[in-house]
Amino acid sequence: MGVKYSDTIERMRWAGKLKNDSAVARVLGVTPQALSNYKKRGELPTDLVIRFSNLYGLSVDWLLSGEGDVHKPGYQPPEGELGIPSLQEELAGYGRLPARGFEISDMSPDEMIYVGKLLQIFRLSDKSASEAIKCSIDAFYRSTMAQQCANTEIHASHDDEGQI
Repeated sequence: MGVKYSDTIERMRWAGKLKNDSAVARVLGVTPQALSNYKKRGELPTDLVIRFSNLYGLSVDWLLSGEGDVHKPGYQPPEGELGIPSLQEELAGYGRLPARGFEISDMSPDEMIYVGKLLQIFRLSDKSASEAIKCSIDAFYRSTMAQQCANTEIHASHDDEGQI
């Protein structure tokens, strides 16, 4: 059974204590017409579901299926009413790893989407595709790290030249 996105939007309304679909659209950062079109087509971009999940501390599984825990593990509701954080607050943690180590919840929506796509490739029965992806990632990683080291050395040598 597939995901019924009209139900997902209804769960968003309920969990966010939002009056109508227009309010859901505002929270998601789309127009009410765009949200209406998503409902009609039976689709909803993954990044919008993840954004709403992050804003309200909700489980993506619950948003999509209505099953399981409503909130993410360890979620502590703020005192008083739930507020909608500003875009700056929402994006504040993206692009850096926390001191405690890597957590999936620290990933941006784009990162989650591409990690999910990679996992789908890795889980295919044809292992040649996953081996090709692994080789490409390893080569890109080595190239990127080598470039970063070279840039660091260039900056260090320029700093040394200026201090005579």
